[in-house]
Amino acid sequence: MRGLRLAATAVVSVVVLAGCGGAVDTAKVTFQRTTVPAGQGGGSGDGATTGEPRTNDPAFAAAKLRTVDPCGLLTDDILASVGEPATNERGDFAECGNYMTDAAGEDLNISLTLGDNVSNADQANQNIGGLPALENELDSGDACFSTVVTSTSPNFGITIQAGGDSKDLCKAARTVMTGVVDLVRTDPPSYETPRGTLLELDPCEVVKDAALRTALGENVDAGAPYNLHWCNWSGSTGNLGLWLRLGYDPARGGSSGDPVDLGGGVTAYEQATRSTAASCELQWPHRQFAGEDAEIVHIFLDRREADAGADPCDPARALAKALIPTLPKA
Repeated sequence: MRGLRLAATAVVSVVVLAGCGGAVDTAKVTFQRTTVPAGQGGGSGDGATTGEPRTNDPAFAAAKLRTVDPCGLLTDDILASVGEPATNERGDFAECGNYMTDAAGEDLNISLTLGDNVSNADQANQNIGGLPALENELDSGDACFSTVVTSTSPNFGITIQAGGDSKDLCKAARTVMTGVVDLVRTDPPSYETPRGTLLELDPCEVVKDAALRTALGENVDAGAPYNLHWCNWSGSTGNLGLWLRLGYDPARGGSSGDPVDLGGGVTAYEQATRSTAASCELQWPHRQFAGEDAEIVHIFLDRREADAGADPCDPARALAKALIPTLPKA
């Protein structure tokens, strides 16, 4: 679980700086990959089905995928089709991994992401379970990504990453994806949705227009969803990213930021960057999830010009104070 979170945290700065201008496939930005041709023939796991694949199937709508439990999709039956399952490890709301072995005893790491940002959806030349699909393999050969495109405008999908020493990682990724797509369509495992949860919220609908104008100036673009739980905005004075996430509680050491009192019993943790521009990262636990994990509100605010002597976190705090009363209460 911690490993999945570290991977997610590593891409934060890339998404905030580039995400407001359009979708950026940060999961793929580090490596050169080769697009693998569509699978040949039929049968489970080869990525081919009959009929024309189509996206925007209501079964895969963003509102539905937000409440699907990704670890519930990595069932023992599905994983047993590619090897010997281990214990599922949850990442963010939409991430789960299983660090297992294949039939030959080689390491096989399976990671699932729901609502992945698919910037190269136009390359989807496969068909998995009636959805357009694409496959990318690292040039090093030690990881393969199978992605189905579930929606357009925005381009969202489901991605299975297969990594490790197993010999045919792409086949493993396709096989797991075939089972996952079928399960989402027929009997999706759902999170519990207790009062106060952030899970069901559309992040692009959370921040009100007045708060956006105060933080970003008058000419604020419509929110651009990066994934199921993250939205970006751009205005005349800067960029804003809002991530409603699951993670290690910042109040228990999950953040290296400085504590700040937002009032109403809410303590946030902030990190400021001062240069030609100015930025602030502000996060706070909204409600406990399980153990040391919490549902977290995470704000990234970049101002294009730094005012001399100004605290770059002042507008982020003001935004947070306007946002807190509008969030669901337990």
